[in-house]
Amino acid sequence: MSIRIAVSLRGQMRALASQGIFATDCYSQLHTILLQKLGPAHAALLAEPQHDSNGQSVDWYYHGPDPAAPPCCLRDLPKAEAGAIRARAGELARGIQAFAAQQTDREISAQLLRLALQHPAEEDLWAVDGQPVLINWGFAPGTVGAQPQDLTRLGAAPPPPPPPPPLVPAAPSPAGGCLPWLLPLLLLALLLWLLLAALGLAPSPLPASCFRLDESSLLEEKNRAAQLDDELAALWRQLQERAALCKPPAPKAEPPKPEPEVVEPFLGETPPEPEPAPSVEKPKKPERPAEKPKERPKPKKNEDLSIPDDAAKKNDLAFLEGCWTSETGLFSHPSREPIIAEYCFDKNGKGRRFVRERNGQVCSGPARARFNGDRLQFNADGARCPRGGSYVPQKVDCTGRESSTQCKGNELGGSNNKWDARFKRK
Repeated sequence: MSIRIAVSLRGQMRALASQGIFATDCYSQLHTILLQKLGPAHAALLAEPQHDSNGQSVDWYYHGPDPAAPPCCLRDLPKAEAGAIRARAGELARGIQAFAAQQTDREISAQLLRLALQHPAEEDLWAVDGQPVLINWGFAPGTVGAQPQDLTRLGAAPPPPPPPPPLVPAAPSPAGGCLPWLLPLLLLALLLWLLLAALGLAPSPLPASCFRLDESSLLEEKNRAAQLDDELAALWRQLQERAALCKPPAPKAEPPKPEPEVVEPFLGETPPEPEPAPSVEKPKKPERPAEKPKERPKPKKNEDLSIPDDAAKKNDLAFLEGCWTSETGLFSHPSREPIIAEYCFDKNGKGRRFVRERNGQVCSGPARARFNGDRLQFNADGARCPRGGSYVPQKVDCTGRESSTQCKGNELGGSNNKWDARFKRK
C-alpha cells in the first residue's frame, strides 16, 4: 500500500548529487538494491519521492502493509517511543553505510547510498507502525554554507574510554629522604614570621586588610559623616520653613447668578383669547400597494450553478444553501482515480468540502464562499483523510449571471493545476 506522508518545497532545500546524478532520481535502483541485499526494513527506511511537473515540491510516500495508525512525526510521539524509533533508524542507516563501504566495484551506487543517508533537519524522520521512514533524504538545507545531517549518528554507542596510562615508578628523590622533616621546619619558620610581624619587628607576610585599621583615620571619617548629617538636617528644616510661607492662591469668586423674574398675575380684564387659524386639509396621496418580495424558485436536483442578478449587490449567499458536486477533471496520485469534490454550504456561505474515494474513505476540510466584487469565490482548505494523506487546498472563481455562470478552479498546493469547474446541485 502507498501512503503519502508529507509534502516538501524544493526551494527550501538543496539537492545532493554524485557525478551529476541526483540521489532522489535513483530511488528505484537504490530501493531494489537495499531490498535484495539487506531486506525490507532497510528498503522501507527511504520514502519514495514524487517530484511535481514544475519542480517546486516533492511528495513523499511510504510503501508497505496497511498501517494501524496514520504516519506520525517523532515530535508527536512519547519520548520513550521516539527514542526507540531514532535508535532503530540509526541502526538501519549504519547497516546501509557498511554495505556501501563494501561496494568497491560499483562506486556510483555506493556514493548515492551515502548521500541517501543525508537530510536537512531532525523533523525529517517519521514513524509508521514502529518502522522509521526518512523524508527529504538526498537533500541539504537551502541556507548557504549549511551542512546536512547524517542519519547514522542516531543511536550510536559512545566510543569506549581510552585505557589508563601505565604506571611508571617514581624516580628517587635527590633530597635522599629529607622531605619528612623539611615540611615541619618550613611551617615553624612561617609561624615565627607571623609572630615577629604582630610585634612590629618584621614586615607582614599577609595583605594589609588582615590587620587593624588606623584608628585615627577611622575616627576622622566618622566625624566627617556626622557633620554631613547635621548639614542635611539643617537644609531640610529650611526647606520646610520656606514651604510654609508659600500660600496657595485664593479661589476666584464666581459671578452672582441672576435672580429669576417674578411674573405678577394680571389684575385687569381677562385678555381675549386668539382665534384659532383655520385648518387646511392637505390632499392625501394615494397609497401604493406594498410590493411583495420576489420568491426564488425552489432548487432542483442536478441543476447547474447560476448566480442571481442581485446576489452580488446584496451580498446574498442564500442561493448556495445545500450541497453541490464539482467535476474537476483531476486525478489522484498514484491511483489515477478521478477526483469528484462535493461542497455543502449554509445560507451564509460557510461549509465544508468532501472528497469521496472508491475505497469508502471520505476526506474533508472547511470551505467558505464569498463575493469579491462581482465574482463569486469558493475557498477550500486542505481536505484530510482519516487513514492518512490529504488533498491540497483549492480556490474556485465564478463569474457571469444566471445561465451564463462559468467557474474556474485552481489548486494551491504548489502544482498550480487549473480546470473548468462545473457545479451541479446534489
